[in-house]
Amino acid sequence: MDNYGEFLQRLDTAAASLKTRQTKLNHILWAVRTAADQNDFGFDEWTKRNARLEALIAGGGASAGLTDLHGVSVNMKTVFRGRSERINARLAAVQAKIDQVSGSLHNLELSKQKLTSSRELAGERARLSEAMLGLAGTAEGIAVATPDGGLQDDLKTAREAVVLAEALLEVKGS
Repeated sequence: MDNYGEFLQRLDTAAASLKTRQTKLNHILWAVRTAADQNDFGFDEWTKRNARLEALIAGGGASAGLTDLHGVSVNMKTVFRGRSERINARLAAVQAKIDQVSGSLHNLELSKQKLTSSRELAGERARLSEAMLGLAGTAEGIAVATPDGGLQDDLKTAREAVVLAEALLEVKGS
């Protein structure tokens, strides 16, 4: 029955490893979100500069410096837009990994609960078998058995209850 302990330990080890990975991924997600926020701020600033420069140029009499700065602002908007796409792709990739890890952790927890229930059920079954043997007697234990007609019916009912409980656990676990 103690094979359960080994399997539960394996589940705990796997969960601990995944929790460590999840923590690291959460830190990465925070860093990528920070980069995305900073990039969005930069894009907004260059968009504002570009709009001001376009207004100045549209007013006429723009100097060569303003025209050059307008070209730079258009270029910088393109740079920030491209960076946004790459950062958002990275953000989605990190989030997908976090979702995978979270799903695996959830499955590990469910497996642990099922295994723990099964372990408890196996223990109950073993105790019930011992009790039945103690009540019914064995060839070695009792030389003369005392007849008890209701005992066999009670034992049969107890066995049926155990089988039904196991079936219910299996159905609920699925």
